[in-house]
Amino acid sequence: MRLAFGEYELDTETRTLLRGKERIPVQAKVFDLLAYLIEHRDRVASTDELFEALWPGVNVGPAALSRAVHKVREVVGDDGEHQTILRTEYGRGFRFVADATVVAPADAVATPPSRPRVRLAALAGVAATLLVVVIAWLLARPLAESAPARSVAVMPFANVSQEPAAEPFANGIYDDILTHVSKIRDLKVIARTTMEQLDPNLGIREIGTKLGVAAVLEGGVQRAGDRVRINVQLIDCETEAHLWAENYDRELTAANIFAIQREIAMSVADALRAKMSAEEQDRIATAPTANLAAYQAYLLGKHRMAKGTIAEMREAADYFQRAIELDPNFGLAYVGLADHYIVEAGRRGLKKDRALAKAQAATETALALDDRLGEAYNSLAGIKAERGDPEGAEAMYQRALELNPNYATAYHWYGILLRALDRPEEALALHLRAIELDPLSAVLMVNIADDLRALGRFEESLRWLEDAVEIDPSFSGSIGFHHRTVSGRFDEAVIWYARAMALDPDDPDYPAWLGILFLNLGDPDEAGYWIARSIELAPENFLPNHAMQLLHVYRGEEAVFDYARRYPAGSPASNVYLFLLRNHELSAGRYAKARALYEESFPELLGEDDPKVGRANWEAAIDVSLILLKSGEQKRANLLLNRSFEFIQTLPRLGDSGYGWADIEIYAMRGEKRKALTALRQAIDEGWRPSWWYFLKHDPNMESLYGEPEFQAMVAEIESDIAKQLARVRQMERNGELAAIPRSEANLH
Repeated sequence: MRLAFGEYELDTETRTLLRGKERIPVQAKVFDLLAYLIEHRDRVASTDELFEALWPGVNVGPAALSRAVHKVREVVGDDGEHQTILRTEYGRGFRFVADATVVAPADAVATPPSRPRVRLAALAGVAATLLVVVIAWLLARPLAESAPARSVAVMPFANVSQEPAAEPFANGIYDDILTHVSKIRDLKVIARTTMEQLDPNLGIREIGTKLGVAAVLEGGVQRAGDRVRINVQLIDCETEAHLWAENYDRELTAANIFAIQREIAMSVADALRAKMSAEEQDRIATAPTANLAAYQAYLLGKHRMAKGTIAEMREAADYFQRAIELDPNFGLAYVGLADHYIVEAGRRGLKKDRALAKAQAATETALALDDRLGEAYNSLAGIKAERGDPEGAEAMYQRALELNPNYATAYHWYGILLRALDRPEEALALHLRAIELDPLSAVLMVNIADDLRALGRFEESLRWLEDAVEIDPSFSGSIGFHHRTVSGRFDEAVIWYARAMALDPDDPDYPAWLGILFLNLGDPDEAGYWIARSIELAPENFLPNHAMQLLHVYRGEEAVFDYARRYPAGSPASNVYLFLLRNHELSAGRYAKARALYEESFPELLGEDDPKVGRANWEAAIDVSLILLKSGEQKRANLLLNRSFEFIQTLPRLGDSGYGWADIEIYAMRGEKRKALTALRQAIDEGWRPSWWYFLKHDPNMESLYGEPEFQAMVAEIESDIAKQLARVRQMERNGELAAIPRSEANLH
């Protein structure tokens, strides 16, 4: 069949795609996806349907389909912003929406063109449009010609008291007013992070243009003895006319503060003609506490939490705890404490189980006090995600957004969950929705970059990271991570991690990453210094201990097994442990023992007649294949290698979601040396470098290549590149250019 759409023509018999007379090269899976969607253009093709049609028998994740969709859009000149050819139906699937006709012989009756389809406002489509919006903002260009009529930016309130001690109080009043307004579903409300980053010298019209809002709410707070004075005004961005203004002068009590906040939120909604449900009005009218001291402690906790450093996070927990002691019925204080523990579980020094147990208890108390707290459902979702309950987490995120539709944090955390579930395109849509609400949030920019990296869109990813660091230099480590996993420039990564560590010296992850970088740079002594420092900062943390495990691997020390045994199945450390144990047994000729290791952890690879290979087990499938080959089970080994190879075609090579050197291993085990060497050449040219010191010198999966002169020449090429990178780092150390790495002269080599 030949199908024409726009300037393209697709021939399913010859498997060609033409643009005019030019033949467009298309990967097989990409062609199959395009053909399938065109042939079924009368409906939405579900993701399950597409998986079955494109990858029968192979357990690929949603990211495979996301990448194929991205490639389809690339070859036909479509994009995720406009979606004029291929549309994402959020939560359902994909649909070909361009006009298409069957190209028939002259004497045949032509198929009438399909009717134009009205574009639906699917979440993914709306969010993708925001990508252009945010980039335009960062380049200081107007976002849109007109803003939604019911949209508002709440400017940080001025501390009219002129006393620094009153600053957290003024910030807290502002934050709560912003939270109240954000609960109104009919309003678009810009989040706090962006408002705090906004140039204070901008005029009202400029703010409206840059943020895409119709109105600005601004005001000031003054504490004077037992009185509080709050003045506010709502200004039309186009005419700069006052839509509403009010001055409040009342006794300083919790009841009065919450009454003022409620009145302001209701007045803003009324002035912008936003509809409010009875439930929304009731939630806004509910005072969270009647205890002024508890409220002030809560405001201080939120103030510290927003800073994000180790020391300030700990202070935040103390303030939240103080608020709870003063008012045990203060639900939002429990939410603040829960969020602190969730962050601790993800990246700080507490044991994960202990931190999550504390977060769970705090969240349950908050919901028992008020089951309409969207923030509490978001916390509960974060706990479920950390505990490996993605379905439960997803349901809780949806409930949080139902209660608080402008809560950028819920979109943020929900997107992280979807990326972890190998659904990066959906994650990107949610993060772009979040950044519409919070256009200058550096942490959201970093997560958008992470989504793009998972989709193999590395240049776009780096641009977002650069924008994030320009706004908030504390995210410098994210650029270091990009260089470590994508560009192979460990010297550049050292620079960025050093900058991050200078800004937050108590964070144990930064010295751990520096240690891993110095292992890749071939300097185990320097690596040992930084890894020991990270262990000292957080003896129980995962990353410092994993870095120590890698150091023992590098040095060939038996202590590696002691570190690896600490970690649960599925963690990177346990996977390294399993791989190393396999190598130990294989070197001794104990094939049955090597096999037993994987029978326990990955029984499907050895026990099922038709094993599924996917995200969770493709690396293990490659490693099991070598055991099978040495045991004489050639047929089973080839099956696993073929399934693994099919799966990695859905991944990028580079990045933390990439397959790295896996194709080289598979070719080597198949005995296809020429293909293996060609793949290695490609990997080196693309920038692959992580853990090169092990996989190019000690990996039994690659042993058939080690004697090849061409292989050795490429290893020498990488060694030369690494030596130059290390020399640059040492020179920067001597010049004092790495201020966060104060090393003695004796350690400057």
